[in-house]
Amino acid sequence: MGHISTPSEPTKLVINPPDFANTPSLVIINGVQLPYDTLITIDGKKLLVNSKILDGVNITERILREPYKIDFECVFRKSNQTGQINFDKSFWIFDQDSLNNAWKNIWLPDSVLTVQNTYLNALGVTEIIVESVVPTVYRGNTNIGFKITAIENVAGQTLIVS
Repeated sequence: MGHISTPSEPTKLVINPPDFANTPSLVIINGVQLPYDTLITIDGKKLLVNSKILDGVNITERILREPYKIDFECVFRKSNQTGQINFDKSFWIFDQDSLNNAWKNIWLPDSVLTVQNTYLNALGVTEIIVESVVPTVYRGNTNIGFKITAIENVAGQTLIVS
């Protein structure tokens, strides 16, 4: 049998403090905080023109970078209890309040909206223009699926006319 040695001094667990400068799960659009598990996808495109010169060489010319198309997908859900969720003693209720808040403050305004998210902000995206929303109510379920499709507002290069 081998001998197991233990340290003479117990080791202490060191927990790193949260980095509030890097919180990609926090998404706030026009003052509305989306759920922490919001999925963000970015579609970036460049406008390219291909042409051939006399000797048959192909030339690709970059004209411009189009504004990013950004999708936010989340699920509004709400428990009947506040604070810590105890799955044995709680049940889920339809979260009409979150849907109404997002509808009123994200979908209805015909203007440029601010977006606070460290992932997007680090890529230079701080403002968006909402193109569409798709709320989805599932049969027999209290979850509300919510998808926002937006385009990046490039200051000085994008105009919104309502």
